[in-house]
Amino acid sequence: MKLTTLFCCFLLLSSITQAQDSDLRGRPAFIPDIAELKIGDHMPDIVIDKIINNDTRSIRTSDYKNKLLVLDFWDTTCTVCIASMPKLDSLQKTFGDQVKLLSVTYQPEDVISKFFKTNRFLNEHNPPVHRASVVEDRLLRSYFHYITNPHVVWIYKGKVVAITGGEYITAKNIQTLLDDKPIDWALKTDFFDTTTPFVTINSLWQDATNSPYYSYSVMTGQATSVPEQGGINFQQDSIDNYTRIAIFNQDIYATYQMLLYNTKPDRTEQDDVYVPHPSRIVLEVSDPTRYSYKKEYGSFVDWNRKNLICYEKIKRGLIDKIVLSKDAIQDLNFRLGINGRYEKRKVKCLIFVKTDKPVTDTLSIEKGGTPIWSLVMMRLDMSGKFPPAIDETGFSGGLKIQPYDGTIVGLRKEMQRHGLDLIEGERKIEVIVISDAK
Repeated sequence: MKLTTLFCCFLLLSSITQAQDSDLRGRPAFIPDIAELKIGDHMPDIVIDKIINNDTRSIRTSDYKNKLLVLDFWDTTCTVCIASMPKLDSLQKTFGDQVKLLSVTYQPEDVISKFFKTNRFLNEHNPPVHRASVVEDRLLRSYFHYITNPHVVWIYKGKVVAITGGEYITAKNIQTLLDDKPIDWALKTDFFDTTTPFVTINSLWQDATNSPYYSYSVMTGQATSVPEQGGINFQQDSIDNYTRIAIFNQDIYATYQMLLYNTKPDRTEQDDVYVPHPSRIVLEVSDPTRYSYKKEYGSFVDWNRKNLICYEKIKRGLIDKIVLSKDAIQDLNFRLGINGRYEKRKVKCLIFVKTDKPVTDTLSIEKGGTPIWSLVMMRLDMSGKFPPAIDETGFSGGLKIQPYDGTIVGLRKEMQRHGLDLIEGERKIEVIVISDAK
């Protein structure tokens, strides 16, 4: 029997089970006997109906046999999709009838109509953004299977030419297609078996895995056929007797952050090193642009293609996760010519402290009380707006936190109401250091 453990430092894609009438996300099931379309396939002539905010209620795909049709799959829970809608409207106006940028959702018409009428972000534009959108879709979803939104299908002159994330919808990319220029865009796919080893040695595979020397590691650049993955895939295979750790399409800093975090034997969700606060990251390298993306580096898509990595390490035997993570860090240090590690360094911090007053207005965590570590992570460190926060109160219970104005002054007043305080000071805290190898 195989024992497979999937560990995530961040949110991972949830697995989807196809039910009789809908999947776990509430989307309708695929229509039987409709074959999924891939890049290079021709789009059949079908009627796309139930379109709102459009000059016609339905269109035929053959209407766009000499044009560009872009299907942007979305739903009202996808904040990235909603944030891109003003851009899509602007691009539609720019390119006119050369292009049809059509949003597509499975959700009911009444829900979507109400959404466009009430969404503050879309309605604050002048004029308000009310995207042309297919509603109650089942047909297009059956032709183009997906799990995560945004999911964008590009159909040019009747043929599927690309399937991408939403970041590819730009004026430059649209014009590239309209000019009949070649494209080389990363494929977005949501279906990939993360437990499959990178390397298979065909008929020698069984002999190799039985060898006491069996082990290998592989590092590649961005894998465009692999979905975005947000964590470490850890696998112990008791049948073939090996242990595997794999990371897909992550930048170098995120890879080290996850592996280092995985080496902590006393790791808990309260662990403040879990949070990638800027002051917990020290890059002592000649070229910091390689490690994590910033807006000043230019195109996010181009940067990813140049700098993201995939990594896999397999060793014979059922090996502890901490041990294999440490091995992976040493291996990556050698491959990349760097030294990634934890260090204690003195840093300016926000410090939760206990006063001489009793802690008041408490509520157990089980009943919804807020622990101090949650304030550290969720309200301070994750925002990146304040110095890193640490907890020196020794208080392990929960607090009834009242609304405050989001400032440090406001949070400090709230802490003082509970008999605690929030002060500034310097402390030696654990940080991630990545330096060029000597």
